[in-house]
Amino acid sequence: MMLLSRFSRSSMITVETVRRGFRDSLSHDRSSVELLTEQYRSLRPLVPTMYLALFINVVFLAGASARSLGPAAFDLPVAVAVLVAARLAFWWLNGPQTGVPPVAAMRQSMWVTVGVATFAAIGLSLWSAHILATGDMAARAYVALFTALCTIACAACLSSLPLAAYCVIVGGTVPVSVALLMTGDVVLMSMGANLLLVAPLVSGMIYRQHRQLRRMMASRSVLAARKAQFRMLAYRDPLTGLANRRAFLDALSTAIRGPRSTSVAVGMIDLDGFKVINDTYGHRVGDALLSEAARRFEPLAMGDAMIARLGGDEFAVLLRDVESVGDAQSRLALVAGVFDRAFAVDAHKFRLSASIGLAHNGDDIGTTLDLVARADLAMYDAKRRGPGLIGVFEAGLEMRTRRRLTIEQALAAQAIEAPISLVYQPVIDAGSNRIVCFEALARWTHPTLGVVSPAEFIPLAEQAGVTQPMTTNLLSKALGDASAWPPGIGLSFNISAAELGSPTLADRILDLVAEHGFDPCRLSIEVTETALLGDFAAARTALSALQRGGVRILLDDFGAGYASIGYLREIQFDGIKLDGSLIASLTDSPAAHDLLVGVLQLCRAIGAPVTAEMVETAAQYDLLRALGVEKMQGFYLSRPLDADAAQYACDGDRVRAAPRPSSVVLFPRRPVRVPGAA
Repeated sequence: MMLLSRFSRSSMITVETVRRGFRDSLSHDRSSVELLTEQYRSLRPLVPTMYLALFINVVFLAGASARSLGPAAFDLPVAVAVLVAARLAFWWLNGPQTGVPPVAAMRQSMWVTVGVATFAAIGLSLWSAHILATGDMAARAYVALFTALCTIACAACLSSLPLAAYCVIVGGTVPVSVALLMTGDVVLMSMGANLLLVAPLVSGMIYRQHRQLRRMMASRSVLAARKAQFRMLAYRDPLTGLANRRAFLDALSTAIRGPRSTSVAVGMIDLDGFKVINDTYGHRVGDALLSEAARRFEPLAMGDAMIARLGGDEFAVLLRDVESVGDAQSRLALVAGVFDRAFAVDAHKFRLSASIGLAHNGDDIGTTLDLVARADLAMYDAKRRGPGLIGVFEAGLEMRTRRRLTIEQALAAQAIEAPISLVYQPVIDAGSNRIVCFEALARWTHPTLGVVSPAEFIPLAEQAGVTQPMTTNLLSKALGDASAWPPGIGLSFNISAAELGSPTLADRILDLVAEHGFDPCRLSIEVTETALLGDFAAARTALSALQRGGVRILLDDFGAGYASIGYLREIQFDGIKLDGSLIASLTDSPAAHDLLVGVLQLCRAIGAPVTAEMVETAAQYDLLRALGVEKMQGFYLSRPLDADAAQYACDGDRVRAAPRPSSVVLFPRRPVRVPGAA
């Protein structure tokens, strides 16, 4: 009983499904746009075939009935031939139709097809019935063949439009079949019965074909929807909902390939301080900040623009129809403005800023990536200059960046045995005019870049994290050279800001001193005020450990503009080196003279000996001696010397120096000995 009930329900579902499917096939008004378009595309190329098949069958039927009907048998074929020829000529003259017309036009065209097919089927069936009533036996027999061939051919051509096919089958088969059954002839009656039985089978075939088409289009629609979803996912950042890198590069490529009159600009955005927040509070807070930033970007009135997240905390802006670089800057300033308000996540409030780089397309832009790379360079340059700035790409920036990259790569590749040499600039005792110390100065001549100053490569070495091996290598070399000097001459060596915060600095320096057997009291370590601005506690610990080991600590560039008095209170320096800016205008400016007098009084009050740097004129030298400066160095006294020249200056009485009234090397090079000469 249960099986019977299930079978009954299954049968009811199947009947209902067939009924609903057949009903849907009767009206193309119920078809979706996709299905309607596919019906139209399938139907359009088959209509000429249908006309041709119809014309051939009509001509042959007229030929078969001409003997009994006479010339009147050709009236209808001639009319059909004219109509078909006119229709074919119209298509031929208008050429192949491309594209798809609007939906309303397609629906209207299909209704016209249904009407014409119905009218033609009824007309031809009535003409066939007339032949059955008045023609001879041969003509009457041919009517059944004509009806079968013509109906099947036309129905097959109209299968994409089931309603038209059904109308052809019903209108073309039923009247002829009834007429054949009414002839009383057994052969003709069997033909009529055959047509009545075959017609539903042909209709069923058309129904199943249409149902398959509907299923195919439904599957295609689902597939298209999934493709659209996948495409959206492929071009959308899942976290922020903004366009992603792929979408941004595609849009930029399209914009660049547009009309040359269209100006395009790219802005690269990097969030200042985001990494620290993300590392401290976790990725959940970091993701919330990025999402909030994206929400603030969306309502910005930036004109024709696109904002994308490229990854991490890096965003990009594509600006189209840019009037000028100033216009692009003003539009990017809106992006920078969204960071004026604090970001709130949970109970925390965060302050962020954005460093932005701007690049504008020009005649020299090669590819999409070139423009992005230039905006990236401008962004990193802005970040180096300070947070929250907008940097604009310029030609010199690319050259500086390439130079910077070359230096960084050379430093990273040769950190242990860097191609950096040392020169030694004498420090002269103002009272005795004797050399009391040499300051070791790094010099680098790159094979392709030429001379690279310490002011350029030292900061890059700090950023690259290679200062430790570089410092160790250079200090070891300097200690090796200084070990050959007389015991009364010391060595002064500069330590970078990155090294000063290292917890192993003091141990490494003292180990090197012991390794070379160098008296630690002869070594002076120079630190700048800017170096102390980093981790002051770590710096003080390292410097105190060096002093306990016998090394002298000098404060370099004193008076450069920082809070030096606080450092003098916290650290007991063994000496102070005045910044060259205090010396440069000493003889020309009474204010500079008074300032220097005050600085010297401060140094005497704390008991720190003073060394004046950048002494370049005789007037400066005389005035500094009159003010009581103990030690001096500068081009007026001597240029930096290589190791051989420094050793030569230390030999014998050459340690005594006399000021020279010109910027020349104080100590000449050692004379070249000629072999065999006396």
